[in-house]
Amino acid sequence: MKIEIKEKQHTGKLFVGDENDPKAEMKFTKESENILNVKHTEVSEELKGQSVGRKLLDHLAEKARNENFKIKADCSYVQHVFNKYDDYKDVQL
Repeated sequence: MKIEIKEKQHTGKLFVGDENDPKAEMKFTKESENILNVKHTEVSEELKGQSVGRKLLDHLAEKARNENFKIKADCSYVQHVFNKYDDYKDVQL
């Protein structure tokens, strides 16, 4: 599964499939130079149950580690994953 990332000045998203009609996506805003806030995660019915949301978060977490920023979560899905797993403590805000 190919996960792509598209960033603009203050926003961005990770997605699977076509950028304009993604099968899964995670949208974020840049709150500062070193803080991204995940606002929303959505996975199509076609991909549900395949841990695609978690894979999107894993991709973003790896980017955070490589680029030295933290992830804040307004998104309820990301909040749930942060609370359930310790894998993200190093990048979680």
